[in-house]
Amino acid sequence: MHRADLVRRRLRSAVRRRRPRAGILMYHAIRRQDPDPWGICVRPEHFDDQLAVLAERRRVVDAGAIAAGEVYAPDGGAVAVTFDDGYADNLTAALPLLEKYEIPATVFVIGNAVGRPRDFWWEALERAVLLPRRLPDRLHFPFGTGARIRPVHVDDDPAGLAGWRADEQPPVTARQQLFRDLWDEIVVLEPAAQDDATAHLTRWAGADSTPDPHRRSLTVDEFLELAGHPLITIGGHTLDHPSLIDWPAERQHAQIAAGNARLTELTGAPVTRLSYPYGRHDASARRAVAGLGLDFACTSRPEATIGGDDPFALPRIQVPDVDGDEFDRMLSVRHRLTGTRKPGQVSRAAR
Repeated sequence: MHRADLVRRRLRSAVRRRRPRAGILMYHAIRRQDPDPWGICVRPEHFDDQLAVLAERRRVVDAGAIAAGEVYAPDGGAVAVTFDDGYADNLTAALPLLEKYEIPATVFVIGNAVGRPRDFWWEALERAVLLPRRLPDRLHFPFGTGARIRPVHVDDDPAGLAGWRADEQPPVTARQQLFRDLWDEIVVLEPAAQDDATAHLTRWAGADSTPDPHRRSLTVDEFLELAGHPLITIGGHTLDHPSLIDWPAERQHAQIAAGNARLTELTGAPVTRLSYPYGRHDASARRAVAGLGLDFACTSRPEATIGGDDPFALPRIQVPDVDGDEFDRMLSVRHRLTGTRKPGQVSRAAR
């Protein structure tokens, strides 16, 4: 990054931190998982801790109130909870805790994920490459840029993968590099080709091809149960979770519209909000969201929202797998979403 760009980014950040703000929090799965290269899993006991912090020290609102600019404040006390993808544990693990603290949430669901009989492609890739096993020395990967044979020299200890974040840290080991290279190649493939590619890798690695029950998506019945709960609002996450920036405008529009239509077909209710897969969006994707009459769309840009933010490109803060105290510090220090203790409540430390 050029020095001028770095200065502009820092100035922009400093200006934003002084503005009245609120926070949209992003979760995916509520389970313990290691390795977790994208940091999408929060174990249930930590999620419980985090919701306790929100209930005690923040004003939890529906994401629509933030998108509408109704709750910005100097202390950043208003936050909203969202989930991406449509994992089954959103119902089985997250919802009971949301009920415990009476906290509303938006669940952005991939249309074709409902009732999906196999792992998401990114989960299958992790199981094939990152779980402890010796990998073959050569890989024939006939996808994307064409048939290629590459040497594979993975002799590292998979235990060293614990804590590695592919979105924050460069690959250090050969296994990490292989995973990241394959992920970058698969993410731009057509949806059917993504599944074919990870099935191919699963066979190559000698991994278990049985879907992991802990990583599965919602069944139709589970989705309807979740969608019918008064604390839950369903949002769209496209039909197949493509990298929209790699698709032409007309296909972006079709993916967003078809995903919403699938969810509406199941629930009978309109879908009025969206999150972009992988947080990736461009001007044509934002125009598609606006043209479809949606109220707002969320990205994964990790910062608080402020007045004047584009409602079709709202930032969100991905929540890490940390306990309540660390979560509270993250919101307060890194994002200045400080909030205040509610009257009559004692601090967590005093309990």
